[in-house]
Order: sequence, then structure tokens, then C-alpha cells
Amino acid sequence: MINGVFVLQEFPVSMERVQISSQPDPQTPSGALIDVPRYLGNLPFRVWMKMQDIVQNTPVILDPNTANPHLVLSDDLTSLRWSENKQPVPDNPERFDDYSCVLGSEGFNSGTHCWDVEVKESLCWSLGVTTASNQRKRYYFFITDDVWCVQHHESPFRSPVTKFGFCVEQNLDRVRVRLDCDRGTVSFSDPVTNTHLHTFTTTF
Repeated sequence: MINGVFVLQEFPVSMERVQISSQPDPQTPSGALIDVPRYLGNLPFRVWMKMQDIVQNTPVILDPNTANPHLVLSDDLTSLRWSENKQPVPDNPERFDDYSCVLGSEGFNSGTHCWDVEVKESLCWSLGVTTASNQRKRYYFFITDDVWCVQHHESPFRSPVTKFGFCVEQNLDRVRVRLDCDRGTVSFSDPVTNTHLHTFTTTF
């Protein structure tokens, strides 16, 4: 892992190696599905992609075509917030309609992968791993089949009853998710205090 001091010291040199295209961001027609690779032509994403060989930690890019209509994604597709109002998005087969969920744009079927996710400003959150084939159009089936997650709900929210969910009582700033596809484990920990939260063992 690269510590923060090293990254800050190397950043001015790194920026000299980054070539930023001056091409304008592509425009998406209203009501159309988003072509994710083309859409991600914005400045923050291009900088991250150019720096992958220098900075080992890169952001998880969310897939806007899977996002529940109540979820508003940031312009660089690396964060989200919940809204009372539904977004005017098409009801395509990939999109979650009942469960407030969004998938990452990249899936995995082998190897070990790790992500740190910031949750400190959220009163209610669920974070985890699911299969690409999991049901997205019916609430009950999604939360009871092939979902391995940790979740935190402050009053007046209540945690849904799932056989794969693990409830975290303490307030956290970040959660680390570690997926080992070959060993069949999904582990969650608090990277701030280096505290293990829970590990699921399964067969993918």
C-alpha cells in the first residue's frame, strides 16, 4: 500500500507525465442508456486512468445503467447520494427498480480484489458483492439470493432481514471490501482502525 506522504510528494512529478486530452465530454441524448466507456471522458476519470501505473489505488467506477432511479451518481461516477425524487431514466433490464442499489462497471470471476469505500456521511448504507445474474427487478429475491454485504442503519431506518447481510452497529468512516474469487471469501474490515468486521465463505 502507498502511504499518503509518498503520493503527495510524487504528485507534482506525476502530473507532468499525465497528458490530458482537450476533447469535450460526449453528450448523452435524453432518455438513452449511457455508453459508459464513452461517457467517462471527463477530466477526473482521465487523470485517474493516466495515473494507474503510478498510484495503485484507483476508484471504483459505478455503472449508471444499473442505478436505481432514486440514486444520483456524481459526474465522475465514483460516488452517489439518495434522492426523494426519481431520476428520469429508462427502465432497462439492467436497472434495479425496487432495491436502492448500483453495481460497479467491472465484474470479476477470478483473483483477489480490494476496495475502500467511504460511508461516513451516510445514515443508512449497504455495501457488498453480488452475482451478475442476480435478480434486479424484484426486491425480495435480490436481498435473499447471492448477496454478501455489510450494512448500517440508524433510526428511523431499519435493517432488512437477509440471510447474507451482516449489520454493523458502529459508525464508520470507511469500509474495506476484499473479494477472493478463488477461495470463495468476501471480507469486510474497518481500514481506519484495522478492525475485522465480517467474512462470508461461499462458492462463486
